[in-house]
Amino acid sequence: MTAPTVLEPAAITPSAIAAAKPAPLGRIPELDGLRGAAIFFVIVWHYFYFFPAKDHQSQGVLRSLYISLEKCIALGWTGVDLFFVLSGFLIGGILLDAKGSPSYFKTFYARRFFRIIPIYFLWISCYVALRALSGPVVLGGAAGPEGPSSWGRIFAHFFFVQNLGFIAYSGVAAAWFVSTWSLAVEEQFYLIAPLAVRYISRRRLMGLLMAVVLFAPGFRMYIHYHFHAATNLEPAYILMPCRADALALGMLAALGWRNPAFRRWLSEHTGAVYSLFALLLAGVLLLSRYSPDQHDLTMVSFGYTWIALFYLSALLLALSRPTGPVASLTRMGWLRELGTVSYCMYLIHQTVNLLLQILFEPSALGTGNWKSLATSVSAGLVTYGLARLSWTYFEGPLQRRGHAFKY
Repeated sequence: MTAPTVLEPAAITPSAIAAAKPAPLGRIPELDGLRGAAIFFVIVWHYFYFFPAKDHQSQGVLRSLYISLEKCIALGWTGVDLFFVLSGFLIGGILLDAKGSPSYFKTFYARRFFRIIPIYFLWISCYVALRALSGPVVLGGAAGPEGPSSWGRIFAHFFFVQNLGFIAYSGVAAAWFVSTWSLAVEEQFYLIAPLAVRYISRRRLMGLLMAVVLFAPGFRMYIHYHFHAATNLEPAYILMPCRADALALGMLAALGWRNPAFRRWLSEHTGAVYSLFALLLAGVLLLSRYSPDQHDLTMVSFGYTWIALFYLSALLLALSRPTGPVASLTRMGWLRELGTVSYCMYLIHQTVNLLLQILFEPSALGTGNWKSLATSVSAGLVTYGLARLSWTYFEGPLQRRGHAFKY
């Protein structure tokens, strides 16, 4: 399969987008920028948000300013939701374009293997080695007992089942593994999506995806009230069916983007698209102000879906209005760079921060004082540096190896 031609942003007009049949998606700068925004949101939230109480009364100007900053980044955890929408759009688009290929399954899973598995398995193996060889020295520096408590629960991560609610983390293990619940969601999605696209007509697939979007909030509510597990995160937040609405919305966008009539509508109704984006943004701001906790009932019921719709609108604006403000923002060089190395950054960022805090500021661990914040800034730079090295010498070559498999 030859690489798709990527037009310069200035050469793309809304009318050209509506008229042209979209080629299989290659490296689109705007999508890299959205991916970079997602990892930026997640890291800022993990590094600098300390869950201030709603009635918190700050002492001093600087502390008051910091509380205001925390309110601004309170929804940083939704960067994961942006990842889900992007994954649904990109993976769904790849599968739709390759639906008739005789090597459909082989090529898809070979490429996914080389992109996801090597660095992820290496990351788990590093923890196993760290715990086996230097546990009393390094792991003992973290607050709380080290967990998971059994080797079996560690090895469960190799099978992407850590989001099923049977693993509780503490100590370094929490920083090392707790974020990987979203990788389990993605891998479970990769088992279902290829089958659905291959064997279901596009019309029925669209109906199925719409049903998933409508079904997910009700399923989350049921899980919220009836399923309680010994895990750090609520099952309604980490189970794949509970988060399938974001993935399904991304796939719906992939279906729509391959429909000339839909692209034409986007190009001819700019005001309506921006109005919808503004409405969804207003809802996100209200959620940030009154219900920022990802385990809050408002979020569990409809909040996740609303946020996914907001990110979907941003994605469509970035694609359909290449000269607009959203697309211009997502083409910023530093965001695209973060997007390129986002996978490794996501895997390692909490562990890098914790280990640097243990090394430099163990007495201030989790307190949010200024020395701890400075250490977090350093951790962000170290995280990026390690991720860039990983992409240059490990992930990038492996991804190119994966793309040797052709549809």
